[in-house]
Amino acid sequence: MNPVRFGVIGAGVIAGLIVSKLKSDSPLKVVAVADVNPEAANKLAVSAGGAKVYADYREMLADPEIEAVYIATPPFLHQPMTIAALRAGKHVCCEKPFVLTRQEVLDIMAVNREFPHLKVNCCSSRYHNSGTAKQARAMIAGGELGEVYRVHFEQVTGAAKPGTVLPNWRNDPAKNGGGISFDWGPYDLDWLGYLLGDLFQPRVVFATTGNYFPLTAERVPPCLDVDGRLAAEIICDNGLTIHWERRAAEHGPMRHNTEIRGRKAGLDLAFLPMGEKPQLHHYAYVGAAELATTVLPDAVPAWDETLTHAHFDLAHAIRENRDTTGSMERNLSIHGIFDAVLESARTQQVVRIPA
Repeated sequence: MNPVRFGVIGAGVIAGLIVSKLKSDSPLKVVAVADVNPEAANKLAVSAGGAKVYADYREMLADPEIEAVYIATPPFLHQPMTIAALRAGKHVCCEKPFVLTRQEVLDIMAVNREFPHLKVNCCSSRYHNSGTAKQARAMIAGGELGEVYRVHFEQVTGAAKPGTVLPNWRNDPAKNGGGISFDWGPYDLDWLGYLLGDLFQPRVVFATTGNYFPLTAERVPPCLDVDGRLAAEIICDNGLTIHWERRAAEHGPMRHNTEIRGRKAGLDLAFLPMGEKPQLHHYAYVGAAELATTVLPDAVPAWDETLTHAHFDLAHAIRENRDTTGSMERNLSIHGIFDAVLESARTQQVVRIPA
């Protein structure tokens, strides 16, 4: 297909990484870059093969050559930039987290209804490309597990190293929303929503959060004002309960595992094929006594394909006039959970997500 002509807003680390993965046969082509830092913008433009450079993203949005934009700025800029792009007639692929609050998702949805032909997705859908996830999704939708009643999602990742220096905006809730919750949480919740499909109907949340422990050169944790760990119980409208835990491995090994339990069978799988169980484990009773374990193999996905999945998905959706795998409704659920997690952690109370 003819590559979709993209403009990139924000010339930071993640944008540079994405552009470096684009090949001549990619379904998109970067034709413009906008950043207030001219050095960063020019460097990314060269990496993209000679893209045009704009100091003001609003000037770039007026460029008729551009069909879609990739927004790779700090999170507090995502909502106004997405709305501006839609009003300028551009499709949008936005980095995670999509926005800062559930209300900001509603604001974007309202504008998108004015321009229903324009498509919007978020990079939180990157991990939809795993064959293991696709297989689990099909098994759940096909009823192979029976009634799904419990999900236990635990991800323990590498901690920030002592002496770590992070950009100031990462430690500012007004600009970043949260810490590990808003950094990794969009992936977690988008992936769970993808696997569970219509079963993912979050309604009630009880959560706790805390800080990172590793110290900076100044002997203080690198993020004091945003979370470095979280644990939440999420109850869905249909009674499904989800335990969601994400933290840094300050004093122990990393751990990646998701347990999905149904009345007929269970599944264990990792966020990506990694950790203790890199493949899909299926559990079911044979007769009344023997619990059989079946390992369902899957080819490990290419990391480059994971990084660019949301961008390529949007490009194909534009050319094929179809929906993207990540929906606005999914983002509304994700940010409803984020709002509830932060309020529950602050008040130590159960919080209900609006219908």
